Amino acid sequence: MTQDDGAAEHAASHHRFLEATLPHLEAVSRVARHLSQNRQGAEDLVQETYLRAYAAFGSHSGASTRAWLLTICTNLARSSWRRQARRVAEEPRAELDDPGRSSEGVEAAVERRLDGEIVGAALGELPAEQRIAIVLMDLGGQSAAEVARQLGCPRGTVLARVHRGRRRLGELLRERGYDRGLL
Repeated sequence: MTQDDGAAEHAASHHRFLEATLPHLEAVSRVARHLSQNRQGAEDLVQETYLRAYAAFGSHSGASTRAWLLTICTNLARSSWRRQARRVAEEPRAELDDPGRSSEGVEAAVERRLDGEIVGAALGELPAEQRIAIVLMDLGGQSAAEVARQLGCPRGTVLARVHRGRRRLGELLRERGYDRGLL
């Protein structure tokens, strides 16, 4: 194989990776936002997910690229939580998104951001198993069977975690006086 053949093969492999994974970027980003403490953490998690996926793309069976990416994202988040549990450092809070970037007004942007922060904070209080199941199903759009395969547990366990987690999430939001029909 010549150097040109190797470069062409690499380019083709790179193209196949992008073609297979980019359609799922929004789902990975949505899950990462809810598994991370702040916007920068979510961006880092998405980036690390795609780096890991790129490195392992040759061994990916191609069954469900979306589920594969979300599994990588979830496992990276879990590893991060374990590292954080060993550290006692606090992360700075995320700043408000620049409302000038969208067509909505400042008031609507602030309200949307506060909604996300309140729900995100309540999600953060759930046990990790419940939080992960809720994020993967409700925000990642995966079925209970897909989440069960990712987490290596029975489908019924996933459904129970989601049920208990949603119920507890509702309680936490009501305790904070927040009732905007999100649940």
